[in-house]
Amino acid sequence: MQRSIKLTLGSPIYYRRTGLSLSEAVNKADKMAIGYDAVFHYSYSFCNERMVLSLLSSGEREGYTEEEKRIIESGRILDRKEWEDEELPAGKYLFEQLPFMPEEKDLQKIILPYAVSSDDEFYVRIYKENILECVFQLLFPSH
Repeated sequence: MQRSIKLTLGSPIYYRRTGLSLSEAVNKADKMAIGYDAVFHYSYSFCNERMVLSLLSSGEREGYTEEEKRIIESGRILDRKEWEDEELPAGKYLFEQLPFMPEEKDLQKIILPYAVSSDDEFYVRIYKENILECVFQLLFPSH
């Protein structure tokens, strides 16, 4: 938890809903163009002292067009497209970018230090930053 920061997402990020698993997106991201972005919305709870994760939804986007980049850079908010039926909501988050791409089976161990309540939700974001690097981000809504 030492690398986590407080992040305010001023506007939502919209995605096209998919049925991708986290493992599928990790494998896909390396082959995609710069700007590829996938989000996973999870809930967690504890049952008999064991953490149970549930994937609530997932979405992806291919990156922003040049026009969308200009809109974002000017400080304006992008309109939601009709096919964008998933979102990473605007709001305050505890944010951490991991220095590696974990396997899906390791996600419970990774988020355990952040599990401050008995049930809650969080987001995982996979983003292709450049030709060689994809990043793995954890976003825990601040309540």
